[in-house]
Amino acid sequence: MNSVQKITKNIGITGISQIILAISSFILMIYIARYFGTSEFGEYNFAISFTMLFSIITDLGISQMIIREIARDKDSTNKYMSNALIIKLVMSIVTIGLIAVTINLLNYPPLMVTIVYLFGIYTIFTSFSQTFVSVFQAFEKMEYSNLILILGNIILIPIAFYVLLNNYGLIQLAYVYVLSGFFNALLGFFIFRQKITKLTISLDLNFCKKMIIESLPFGLNAIFANFFFRFDTILLSIIKDNYAVGIYAAAYNPLLALGNILTNMFATTIYPVMSRYYVHSEDSLKRMAIMSSKYMIIIGLPITIGCLVLSKQLIELFYGIKYFDSILAFQILTFFIPIRLISNITGTLLTSINKQKIRTFCVFLSVIFNIISNLILIPYFSFLGASIATVLSELFLYVSFLYFTNKYYHNIIVIKNFVNPIIASFIMGGFAFYFKTFSIILIIFASSIIYFLILILLGTFKSEDDKFIINQLKEVRK
Repeated sequence: MNSVQKITKNIGITGISQIILAISSFILMIYIARYFGTSEFGEYNFAISFTMLFSIITDLGISQMIIREIARDKDSTNKYMSNALIIKLVMSIVTIGLIAVTINLLNYPPLMVTIVYLFGIYTIFTSFSQTFVSVFQAFEKMEYSNLILILGNIILIPIAFYVLLNNYGLIQLAYVYVLSGFFNALLGFFIFRQKITKLTISLDLNFCKKMIIESLPFGLNAIFANFFFRFDTILLSIIKDNYAVGIYAAAYNPLLALGNILTNMFATTIYPVMSRYYVHSEDSLKRMAIMSSKYMIIIGLPITIGCLVLSKQLIELFYGIKYFDSILAFQILTFFIPIRLISNITGTLLTSINKQKIRTFCVFLSVIFNIISNLILIPYFSFLGASIATVLSELFLYVSFLYFTNKYYHNIIVIKNFVNPIIASFIMGGFAFYFKTFSIILIIFASSIIYFLILILLGTFKSEDDKFIINQLKEVRK
């Protein structure tokens, strides 16, 4: 099986899994939002966002680093994994300590502190699970990665619904998350031993030191990314109140989840392949980067236009009328989707060509921009200010990635790929606006067909990138 076939298979597997996960997780999130109401929903999102800021301390970027290294040398799997797990065990203790100190210094109520502790434990289990997932990605065995996620949700979602349907509170829900995280980590270890290699624990302090140094750019990038996505929620809780957090989360969460699904489908699949292409086929790497950006635009732009037109119907469908204050925030945040999709591809390219330090620097600059923007906008515009800051920060990040990619690698020209999707998206949006009083499911279905028909009529799918894929698929290597 050649590289393109592997990519196609893995995108298919990942896509199906992500759709299943997205639907099930989204249904749970909607029920949580409706069950708790805006303020308690805000507490739930604060606890997750707060602990996520510390989660990278457990990982230090090791999970991302070993994808690249094991993809290039699979014989090194046991050495990387045994030392990675030891490092994570030590750093987990540090993480819990930092979470405990920080949340107590902020003077939150005892119940909220306990909830934060529980979600902190959950993020640690998730970090261990991610280590095994990283190896599966390096081996391009996405079916194992997605099996962990799906089975984890099979544990999480039914029990969470049981807890909520029996009128339990947020702390009991947090215990369910801890159980799910533990199951994911245990399942990852079991699959690793059965399908990859028998793990032999062997501590090599010099190698651990080397791993930490090599992974720091990835770790710093993840720290900055967590600040990028979580700082606004925490700042809203501190400056405003849980109501503002709940309204913002209602608008932001479905779009962030959708963005993560799409980026996980493509970026995690092409990252190991890009890493190999950088060593063996630079021309293929360049073509893949441009091709991936093109399809991210094709996917992202109609989502933005559709959400803008149907925002009221979507918010009412998801949350009910008590979350109507989130409509404008939702409309602002829709612009985040296409920018994030192409930004993630460009950032993945930088990492695959060993420019992770540059990527980290770009994310650092965008975090500074994001923090300053939130500090300026939130006091005056609350959750709307946070929404504007998110979109502007993502745009700043993409421009930074693009600048350094063009400077240190190749001029990745993608602007010309915007024209046809923009035209098709606006025509589709006009159709959706005219018929927006009809069934929303029917509108989305009909609009999608119209969008892709217009793309076909405009000749969007006849670029040399498409020919490149077709030519690659003619070669079959077992």
